[in-house]
Amino acid sequence: MPTTDLHLVVDIAAWWITAVYESGSVLQPVLFDGRASLPSGVFDDAGIWTAGRDALADGLRRPESYRPDPMTLLRHGGPVEAVAAVLAHVAAAATGRVAALTVVTAHEWEQPARHRLERAAALARLPRPRAISTAAAAAALAGTDLAVVCVPGTAWPELTLVDTRNGYRHLATAAVRAPGVPAVDEALLRVAANRAGTDADPDNWQVCREVEQARAVLAVQPRASMLLPEPHGAVELNRDDLAAATAVHLERLPDSAKQLLADAGTDPAQVGAVVMVGEDPQLGKALAGAALTPTVTVRDTHALLRSAAATRPPGRPSWRPWQRRRF
Repeated sequence: MPTTDLHLVVDIAAWWITAVYESGSVLQPVLFDGRASLPSGVFDDAGIWTAGRDALADGLRRPESYRPDPMTLLRHGGPVEAVAAVLAHVAAAATGRVAALTVVTAHEWEQPARHRLERAAALARLPRPRAISTAAAAAALAGTDLAVVCVPGTAWPELTLVDTRNGYRHLATAAVRAPGVPAVDEALLRVAANRAGTDADPDNWQVCREVEQARAVLAVQPRASMLLPEPHGAVELNRDDLAAATAVHLERLPDSAKQLLADAGTDPAQVGAVVMVGEDPQLGKALAGAALTPTVTVRDTHALLRSAAATRPPGRPSWRPWQRRRF
């Protein structure tokens, strides 16, 4: 690629978008009005899709027309126009012509979903994208043949065994989930609703967004407030609430880890590294208790993007020399 062209790497997660672009051998974060992240959602105005903060502002006025997680919709057959609007918006924030595109997906996508992603990129007038999962990008940071990656998730943690030797294949995946127990975010929503004396509505994306923002605050502060729909006001959540909602699932972690390795036919001694995405002491302790002590902790979301930029499809050279990776 000429140095004037860009390799754009985009992570359209459940609530937030982050992106980096590579020009020559230099990687830079994409800034959206000076910020390192952008709301993921799109606004549908009679078939005209918009993305970014304007879309969120419109969605708060007309919540029924807002789609907070267009990538999940696309994976399950949703409109390609929604993700096309997001990709075009991100590309416009990068300075230069996009000559290569990598999209980080929360999970490994099957071929039909990849085809829909390719259609979305074409609609946005961008190159055919290469899709790489969060687990694969995280495993690449470990520098080993086999790595177990743990992603906290909004619902419950998830373990993935990744083979980095030939295309970052997912050998097995296991949800760390207690049967019949609410997901972590839904449990927090129920706590908040109970304190406000109202019913929990997990289908209300505005309330779910409040839970997500409260969880982000609880990562750095002992308490967080969240707003509930009128006539209710703000309620407070604390770290004990989050710990309780998570602990019931983490009790299943040892069994989930054994099942993960059994499904892949892998001996524990073959695992070269354990990668934890995000800094979570409770999760780290549970992993250690399951004989999966994290050897790499990914604290910066942009580190995954930089790793994704450096990985390569099977049989193809990397986008840039391996030793230049930073994380």
